Amino acid sequence: MSARDRETAVALARLAAALDGAVLGLGTAALAVASWVKYLAASGQLRRIASAPAAAIPDLRSLLAEYGGGGGDGDQPILAAVRGHVRAAPRGKYLVPPCSGEHCVVAKHTQLCLFNEWRGIFGWTFDLHALFFKSIKEQIITSFRWVPFVLVDPENMTGMVHVKLDRAMQPLPLTTVYHKLTPVDSTPYTLFQTIIGNGYPIALLDEEKILPVGKEITAIGYIRPHKASVEISSCPEIPFFLSDLTKDEMEAELSSRAKTLFWASVVLGTMSVCLLGFATYRSWKKIKERREARQAQEVFRQTTDEVTDDQSSDEEAGEMGDGQLCVICLRKRRKAAFIPCGHLVCCCKCALIVERQFDPLCPMCRQDIRYMIRIYDN
Repeated sequence: MSARDRETAVALARLAAALDGAVLGLGTAALAVASWVKYLAASGQLRRIASAPAAAIPDLRSLLAEYGGGGGDGDQPILAAVRGHVRAAPRGKYLVPPCSGEHCVVAKHTQLCLFNEWRGIFGWTFDLHALFFKSIKEQIITSFRWVPFVLVDPENMTGMVHVKLDRAMQPLPLTTVYHKLTPVDSTPYTLFQTIIGNGYPIALLDEEKILPVGKEITAIGYIRPHKASVEISSCPEIPFFLSDLTKDEMEAELSSRAKTLFWASVVLGTMSVCLLGFATYRSWKKIKERREARQAQEVFRQTTDEVTDDQSSDEEAGEMGDGQLCVICLRKRRKAAFIPCGHLVCCCKCALIVERQFDPLCPMCRQDIRYMIRIYDN
């Protein structure tokens, strides 16, 4: 770990431990709340998927008639799951991407310019800049094409399901069929970028993903009548639309995610309660100690008059041994003890001088001083 990264980690640790851990407790509480919200969302998604019937493609028309989804204005959409093979729509066309040359119905072509993160001769590149602005600096060019396609059951070709990709935000089960990394030739401008340390391009990543014809996938969403067949569209409330997983595998994945989020929220919530409780106890203890120290200092300051009265007797250092003299002035008797260390090493006047310092420390053990007390011989 570099010195800069180490300093950043130390600064973050100090920030987390600020106010006796209250900042860390609040951050943990925020994470617990976020985990609980995600758990509620995952539980709702699991219930919706579990309640969705899994039907074969030829049975979708009867499913619409059973649930009353006749396609009218007042009909509610029906959430269902179907599994079939990808085919082009009747009298439709296929896509043939130029890189792979395979037949497909969805094609996604991505070009990503990779940059080097070297700091350069002058080391001007800032780590946080590379962390937060890396996605902006990397130039990504993406093209997405698709043609209308349907899902069919190869064992029973009596029906089909038209897939509606419009407004579908869920990820698609695309297959990578082309992946090439091309080095970028150096230019005079690259030398300038190398000197100042602003990452320079080193390679171009060319990638192509497709949804091939004949692939078996599961579609889960709202089904509606579509001319002589059925149409399925995505449901924004669930994280799946087209997937390689079966309906049971979707439920198992969401169940595992919900359990993880539940226990994460419980653990984080317990930690936040403990941290905030500890911070509250420490704050209350500090307030109590400050109040006691203020009262002790007021009592100690009242002894200044007695210090003045006894000054003449304390000046006679010859009547006392070296172990009874103040370690600061070496003229007066030790009469002030420091709390919490308990060292009796100063006279009252020197103890007041030490107490008024910006960071009062015991002259003997260099421990922090909370307050002083006057010690009487009799």
